[in-house]
Amino acid sequence: AARSVRVAARVRAPSPALPADPVAMLRERVAQAGGRLQALTRPGSLDEVEWPAPLDTLHHVYSAHPALASRGVGLATTDVHALAALELCVLRAELAVVESGAVWHVPRSPGERAAALLAEHLVVVVPDSGLVATLHGVYERIRLDRIAFGWLLCGPSKTADIEQALVLGAHGPRSFRLVLEPD
Repeated sequence: AARSVRVAARVRAPSPALPADPVAMLRERVAQAGGRLQALTRPGSLDEVEWPAPLDTLHHVYSAHPALASRGVGLATTDVHALAALELCVLRAELAVVESGAVWHVPRSPGERAAALLAEHLVVVVPDSGLVATLHGVYERIRLDRIAFGWLLCGPSKTADIEQALVLGAHGPRSFRLVLEPD
């Protein structure tokens, strides 16, 4: 005999709204994770960014932002191991989660993914329109069936030993900056 299975319609609650001052809350969460947040006043330009080191002193830069050119091993290497020499990696991400300070990023290539992990300093640029209140908001806006890989990044690399000595940059970037760019 055939069995009939009834599937209940799944009702989704609407995502939580952004807090009254999402940038202030995001700044607090990014700082709690060990990073820094900066909001730009002009779109398309990175002139206002407070870089972790003066740009003219950096020899190896990977940049996914059109306003900053890659150079050194970040410019043309095909060997991801060579990216260990990167001093700075600048990524463009789609979304920033206000409640946690994490950003949703889909690397354009395996090299970009390696650059994010191997660079000494990581700067992630997110458009103002990419702010979401919670991780639920991220999952509502991304299409996992259309990508091979994506990740949530939050703060610099951190590790601590049993004596609670915190080390930044042991397994990834030593510093993390989130930059909000006006649309």
